Amino acid sequence: MGHVTTLLIAVVVILFHVWASRRSPKYWYLGGIIPLLWAGCIVFLLAHRAIHWAEDWKTLVFPTLLLLLLWLQGNQSAKKREMAQMQAKDL
Repeated sequence: MGHVTTLLIAVVVILFHVWASRRSPKYWYLGGIIPLLWAGCIVFLLAHRAIHWAEDWKTLVFPTLLLLLLWLQGNQSAKKREMAQMQAKDL
């Protein structure tokens, strides 16, 4: 795969993750799709010894934390938005 194709796929995945993370709190699990797939890829690669934890831990931990923090931020943003809508209806 070319570098441009890989970059395009990464951008699409991140955009989907941000969109899914900002859905209504009722659908909180949508934001977990990408982190779950990422964790599955890590486990698969570790099982097949394609990566080595001692050498690659920084490369594995940073994207994992980034995805989880994006999910958390999106979920909190959606909760605030829903609370504001509820307060607006009460007035």
